[in-house]
Amino acid sequence: MDSPKMIIKDANSRFKRVLGEVLSQILNVPMLSGALVTYIFFRLPTNIPNRLVGFGWALTFISLIPLASLLFYIPGKVKNWAKIIKRQRTASFVLMIISYPIGFIVLKLINAPRIFEAIAVNYTLITLGLIIFNLILRYKASGHSAGVAGPVAAMFYIFGIPAVPLVALVPLTIFARIAAKGHDLWQLVVGAVMSISITLLVL
Repeated sequence: MDSPKMIIKDANSRFKRVLGEVLSQILNVPMLSGALVTYIFFRLPTNIPNRLVGFGWALTFISLIPLASLLFYIPGKVKNWAKIIKRQRTASFVLMIISYPIGFIVLKLINAPRIFEAIAVNYTLITLGLIIFNLILRYKASGHSAGVAGPVAAMFYIFGIPAVPLVALVPLTIFARIAAKGHDLWQLVVGAVMSISITLLVL
């Protein structure tokens, strides 16, 4: 029979893990990329050509299509949670590596504001980097930290000091992924550093 101390410890551990999972989903790549595109849309001068249509297509290809990978969390016939997570992760990579470059082409063809094109290129390269680390090098670099650090770096680059508070999202993501037991610290650091480096090179 477990002692009260062990029961409390197990309950705290479960709560921390659930909290980590919830924060991880709030801070996932499609959600943050959608927030980034939307924020930039409202900051752009209203007289820029193709501002609205560019925003619509950017939101579709950079956020909404990749967001569909969350549907792969629906268990269906697969009941093993580890397999479900792996399936969703694979679907996420597939949707992103298809959607981002197509989005860039569409944005280029309609002469969308160049910042939307740059974001599409940025996410394409970040996804390629994650594929190289995760599938080729077999090192589990964090897509979550990459998806947070990249947009934060972009906002800081574009808007300067007013974007500094967003830096808090990076340690919050690190906490969430460690609490959810999704990554260790170095996997999160590698994902973040790779994403920031690519973002600064593109912008």
